[in-house]
Amino acid sequence: MSNNINIDNMKTVILDFDGTLNKACTAIKTVKDTLKEMYAMGVTLVLTSKQEQELLENTLDELNLSNYFSVIVSADNAKATGKDNNMVQMVLEHTDSDPSQVLIVGENTEHIELGKKAGIKTCAVKCGDNNSATAGADYVINDIRALLDIVWQSYYQTMY
Repeated sequence: MSNNINIDNMKTVILDFDGTLNKACTAIKTVKDTLKEMYAMGVTLVLTSKQEQELLENTLDELNLSNYFSVIVSADNAKATGKDNNMVQMVLEHTDSDPSQVLIVGENTEHIELGKKAGIKTCAVKCGDNNSATAGADYVINDIRALLDIVWQSYYQTMY
């Protein structure tokens, strides 16, 4: 893990729903507050999930999180395009994002590997005893709120 990474302004953050935002390791109020602050900073928030689109949208509505996400990539989207194994590439194409301005956040090695393969920054969220996901991540955080520091640091570096 490196704390002094020279990155461009973080414009897009890809968040995994299934294990990162929707698990006991993160209280939903903390998730909502964090999303709200990143959204206010102008960060494009993208949600990925292996759930079906309708179920995912219903869950987001119930949690009052729908309005924070510009793009949602579900299992349905990945199957329809034949890109089951690389939702990150779909996000890059759909948002026309420069990989140097994208961060993927997840709780397992799959997320870190997908990010590395796509040439984007990676952030592992420690959940319980799952420390294997942190290997190779650019950032490792214990709490989803720490994302604000990462995003703010990237924003601050480009401003001054």
